Amino acid sequence: MSDSAPNLYDQRNIDTMEIVYGTGYLSMGGDEEVARIVSPLVIKHKDVLDLGCGLGGAVVTLVRDHGAKRVQGVDIDVGLLARARELVRQAGLDDRVALTRIEPGPLPFERSSFDVVYVTAVACHVQELSPFLDEIERVLRPGGYLVGGEWFKASDNAAFVQWDNLLRERGLNFYFVSRETFKTSLADSGFINIFVMDRTKATIDNARHCLARVENELHDQLLHSMDEQQYMAFTAWTQSRLIGLAEGGMHYGHFCARKRQE
Repeated sequence: MSDSAPNLYDQRNIDTMEIVYGTGYLSMGGDEEVARIVSPLVIKHKDVLDLGCGLGGAVVTLVRDHGAKRVQGVDIDVGLLARARELVRQAGLDDRVALTRIEPGPLPFERSSFDVVYVTAVACHVQELSPFLDEIERVLRPGGYLVGGEWFKASDNAAFVQWDNLLRERGLNFYFVSRETFKTSLADSGFINIFVMDRTKATIDNARHCLARVENELHDQLLHSMDEQQYMAFTAWTQSRLIGLAEGGMHYGHFCARKRQE
């Protein structure tokens, strides 16, 4: 992975994410979002790398629901991986899922190790896309696919600046690029058949629904896992993300790209 400084989650962060986004997930959509992302491919009987596997929701559904032969999940965060191991064990999938902590930098796998690399909301943390994408291309088998979901910068307007400033004030490293820059970077790393599907409208709807749940249905439950100040900060985060999307500062999309046959 890149040499960017990691964003690390404490147990309160993990508990909050699972309350809001569901067991095994750090972001909106859950198993259904994974299914939409991998829908262009046949995952059954494939070796898959989940790069930035987080809490493990995707590694479980890729095997259980999509029939992956084996999934290798990697992340830089020990706490996230500990929770992911719990979920894999509960699902009875230890024989088909491996979870490994990695350091930023080159991936610890041989060339042509995987049929599919799945990566969601990771590239936005990477300061230099080229070495990151070069490594993914290296570990894919010829004709293999890279799929995922990603946040993109749409404009330098006030909505984007507000969202970006909020992230930076909280010490989080994000390096948003436009969809076109992302597609160009994929091509520069040797990928072909590059496709990005805009999912911004659906993500706005999801973000609006998420905010309503945080402010109403989940209010009391969240206050059991955090104090009032932390709850207000999380609500402000959720509001700012919605504004960034709804007012044209950010886009979200699914992407698919193929490694050339050798």
